[in-house]
Amino acid sequence: MTLIRRRPMGVLVAIVASLAAVASFGAPTAQAFYVKYHETITRNALPADQVSQLAVNQILIGPPPGGGAMGSDVFATDEFRHLDNSINPVDICNRARQAWDVFSPIVLSGSVLNGNVEADGPGARAAFGALLHTQQDFYAHSNWVEENVAIGQLDRLAPPIFPTCNPADFPADLHTGYYNIDFSQQFPLEGCPAGGPPPGFQECHTVLNKDGPHTPRGSQVIPGTSMTMYDLAAKLATQASTNLYTTVRDWVANENGQNAAVQLFQQGGPMPSLDSLPHIPNIPNIPYTGS
Repeated sequence: MTLIRRRPMGVLVAIVASLAAVASFGAPTAQAFYVKYHETITRNALPADQVSQLAVNQILIGPPPGGGAMGSDVFATDEFRHLDNSINPVDICNRARQAWDVFSPIVLSGSVLNGNVEADGPGARAAFGALLHTQQDFYAHSNWVEENVAIGQLDRLAPPIFPTCNPADFPADLHTGYYNIDFSQQFPLEGCPAGGPPPGFQECHTVLNKDGPHTPRGSQVIPGTSMTMYDLAAKLATQASTNLYTTVRDWVANENGQNAAVQLFQQGGPMPSLDSLPHIPNIPNIPYTGS
């Protein structure tokens, strides 16, 4: 099914501006909490001796269509970004494949060097950030962590979803939660009908997500440990993000040359702020899930 509803570009710019303000000033607002989850995981995952802070800035927040690891939350209804509404591994892999097909060409074309100048470095880094966002949401939005707890293998990483995703590699019961912005009136955007998810869906996103330590599922303590479900999801997402970084860096090096891969993760710029982006105050019904 398609739940995407396009928002006016001005609204998207305003949301990016608010995300940038969080990143620049560290304001601990409720809306920022889940975005900070993506920021923390991304910063922890990228090797500091290989990825400059200027590059990290543009990996976190950058231009559309990627938007970056944090900026991807602007596109709250893009199922493929967040792997939402996946009933089974086939759905999850289809969404992952769409994310790769949308963002990987931008990474590759943007990292091409003309002399020593990138064709579109900011766009390439933002697209890579979008892939990181999807990889991280796999652990926050699916029941993979719950499966690990059930079988007593907490540190088990999932098979890769990028660049290819094979449904047969995953448990048959793997799924994500139902989410429809039509059932969201205010923050947090729960996206769940009053009577529960439609037939075929096991649970709603608002029940299943481990987007932060204070969500219903994320706050649950794993028996026999001091870890919460959020802690485990974040730990696995960090490891998977590091693996994805290695995969993408090697891929760019093979396709565009080693210097292109170096430049992709060394070049960059300051993170956008409210001073550098248009500000549209009092935007109602912002499509923001903090996923």
